[in-house]
Amino acid sequence: MSALRLPGQRALYKDIFVEDWKVKHGNDQNASKTPIAREENLALTPLVVVMWAERYAPFAAKYGQISFRTLGQALAEPSGWQAIAQKPEWGLFKLGHTHPNQSNSGLMTLVLMAYDYRNKTRGLTLEDILDPGFITWTQGIERSVSGLSNSTGNLMREMVLKGPSAYDAVVVYESVAIDYLKNAEGRWGELRIAYPQRNLWSENPYYILDAPWSSKEQREAAGKFLDFLLTEPIQRQSLTHGFRPGNPAVPVRFPGSPFVAYERFGLKVELGTVCEPPKAEVINNLLAGWQRSHGAP
Repeated sequence: MSALRLPGQRALYKDIFVEDWKVKHGNDQNASKTPIAREENLALTPLVVVMWAERYAPFAAKYGQISFRTLGQALAEPSGWQAIAQKPEWGLFKLGHTHPNQSNSGLMTLVLMAYDYRNKTRGLTLEDILDPGFITWTQGIERSVSGLSNSTGNLMREMVLKGPSAYDAVVVYESVAIDYLKNAEGRWGELRIAYPQRNLWSENPYYILDAPWSSKEQREAAGKFLDFLLTEPIQRQSLTHGFRPGNPAVPVRFPGSPFVAYERFGLKVELGTVCEPPKAEVINNLLAGWQRSHGAP
């Protein structure tokens, strides 16, 4: 293939891909040192925390904002909702996110935990994530997580199917949350979307590779297809499922857009602070550290 879109993966993996490419093809004279000849984002979505509305209000009243630090505080409450909202009948605070080694949103969650702990938005280092304090803090959160689904969509679906007895909150893509907002309303009440204090974009990138097995004609054809995908009629279709168009010329807010129709659920266009994707060595060590602490593949 001369064009590559990483299925189920995002630009968070780009540095890993490039580094692995250099290792594999470094001695090949026909291989490009920069394998990506052209790249564009087809559709974007950030991470959000989805809570049941009746539980979001007391959570916000106690902790003030949604961050992985405040989520960690809620998970650490020995009496759960009794300490949070004087609601012992709600049990412990229950949070779900996806498996970091099986789902990109789970990896994004780990990265944002690290940024929250270090109180920074860029330049995450190995020293940051190998700090004993960070390791102890994340292990405390992860031991309390209620579910580790292999798919963001499956996690959101399980929350809607099982209701507050299974999850008080889940960390998912904004686009996935939008797909389920109306489904939940008739079952367990309204959902509330909250944006973490620090966030990351999931970009759904399209890469055209300058690879030994692709010809100039193939790369040109891949480029023309990419140009077609970035046209306004095609880009507007991304909003049907809650994605933000990759083409910045395509509007997000207009009559019928989910960002207008679902604004009352907490949906918003402007994010807070967007963090920088870490380097490959940081990503690899975050995943390795999580795997060791969980004994999970």
